[in-house]
Amino acid sequence: MSYLVKHSIGSIFILILSIVFFIESLNYPASAARLPQILIIIIALLGIGMYIEAFMKYKKEKEEISKAEKKKAEELNVKRVLLFGTLIALYIILIDVIGYFLLTPIFLFVALTYLKATKITTAILLSIVFTAFIYGLFSMFLNIPLPMGIFS
Repeated sequence: MSYLVKHSIGSIFILILSIVFFIESLNYPASAARLPQILIIIIALLGIGMYIEAFMKYKKEKEEISKAEKKKAEELNVKRVLLFGTLIALYIILIDVIGYFLLTPIFLFVALTYLKATKITTAILLSIVFTAFIYGLFSMFLNIPLPMGIFS
């Protein structure tokens, strides 16, 4: 159920309840009915506002989605996705052979530079710091051994 439909149903429900309660408040004495009627009118106006907001948001999202779909279609590069998937698969396959301490910083550096996520110096620093952090967390804190590979 779309955002517009949900909020349309909600706002119609609020308006119907407001009408019912307003009609019911007409049975009260004039002085006692004033505050409930004011509150009911405010609630009805909020229901109308909810519908208007939902409609405006729907219209805006519809425009943004069409722009985003065009941009996504242009940016999606199947070769990059397949190459990165292959890089991850190689990491998983080689981690037991080469070992965590050698392969992880290399993988992280290659991944960060390939994705153009950071500068080369930042990629090197992140690779080393992340590898050390995971080593400390698993080996020292949790006492879970990491794959040693050629270092065993």
